Amino acid sequence: MKPGDLVKWTFAKTSPNFNIENKFYMGILLHPEKLPENSWSILLSDGKIVHADETEIEVVRESEDR
Repeated sequence: MKPGDLVKWTFAKTSPNFNIENKFYMGILLHPEKLPENSWSILLSDGKIVHADETEIEVVRESEDR
């Protein structure tokens, strides 16, 4: 994963209590966060920024190197 990647973010992907409908959002990876390890800030398609754990992130398309 790297900044600029197009991702699918699913909150509480494996939880039986939260996000039971398994809703997801599309977004762009902004930058990695220090804590917890392997977490990222993501700019969602609705303009919100979320802090997500790597288990909640699926890369849809890698960004092109410029």
